[in-house]
Amino acid sequence: MNRHLPRPVTLTVLALAGVLALSGCGKKPSIVDSPRPEGQVDPFPRTYPNPSLDPKPGKPAGSGVQFP
Repeated sequence: MNRHLPRPVTLTVLALAGVLALSGCGKKPSIVDSPRPEGQVDPFPRTYPNPSLDPKPGKPAGSGVQFP
C-alpha cells in the first residue's frame, strides 16, 4: 500500500523544516565583550531619545520646519 500526504501538507512540512534549519544560521559575534568591572556603571539600558538632547516643548528643534 502506498500512502501519500496531501500536497499542501508536504509543502508546509518542507517549508517549516527549511525555516528551522535557517534559524540557527544567524550571524554571531567573533568576540564577546567581557563583563564590566565591579562598581562601573553600565550605559544600557538607557532612555531613548536622550532627554538632554530632545527639544523641549515650545522650543524649536533648531533645524527643519518650525510650527507656530
